[in-house]
Amino acid sequence: MMTENILEVTDLQVFYPVSRKTPFEKKKSIQVLKDVSFAMKRGEVLGLVGESGSGKTTLARSILQMIPYEGTIIRNTEQPQMVFQDPYGSLNPSKRIAWILEEPLRLKGGLSKEERVLKVKTMLERVGLEEKILEHYPRELSGGQRQRIAIAAALMLEPELLIADEPVSALDVTIQAQILALLKEIQKEMNLSILFISHDLRVVYEMCDHVLIMQQGQIRESGDVEEVYFHHKDPYTGRLLKAAGILV
Repeated sequence: MMTENILEVTDLQVFYPVSRKTPFEKKKSIQVLKDVSFAMKRGEVLGLVGESGSGKTTLARSILQMIPYEGTIIRNTEQPQMVFQDPYGSLNPSKRIAWILEEPLRLKGGLSKEERVLKVKTMLERVGLEEKILEHYPRELSGGQRQRIAIAAALMLEPELLIADEPVSALDVTIQAQILALLKEIQKEMNLSILFISHDLRVVYEMCDHVLIMQQGQIRESGDVEEVYFHHKDPYTGRLLKAAGILV
């Protein structure tokens, strides 16, 4: 039976080691995440908001099991994927776009060359790009085109859960709107669950159903976007909203 939650995080803690000044110094660590707990429903867009250094990306990397952690993470899905903030940094600069998009399918196996090519072309159309772009290298594309390719690459294996880590913050405002509209469209079309990480409360309000407010590695407030934005209980949430110009 399929569970309603696609992701369940309980008492998550992450510690980063601190560099020792001498080989004989006692090992030290700093706690980056402190008892983080939340659940994410299938098909929802969950916003994760916080200032730089609040632990947002560390939480994402924990969910993807890219770093060690303590606590419990239950992913009721296979192969969640991530879209990073910097599309240029996340795309292999030495490979053409055709290779980049086909690579996840090659690694998974089970498809012929013809089937892989067809799937790549279908996904390219889905993210609003022309077929001729397949022969280009990432450096030959605009920032918006690169982010569309990064989204396409993340979706090639048809994941149920997508983690978008500041996916539009490196783009200008006009292109931001286009990428957000694309993510909304794809989310509905594929019934995707998206953990949308951002420091921009206006973007989160536009994109998300529910929101988590994070400060210094802890969840300070959570709930429906409208409820948290306009009936928040935590003073920190109020300060963030005021700084963003949402509350006066």
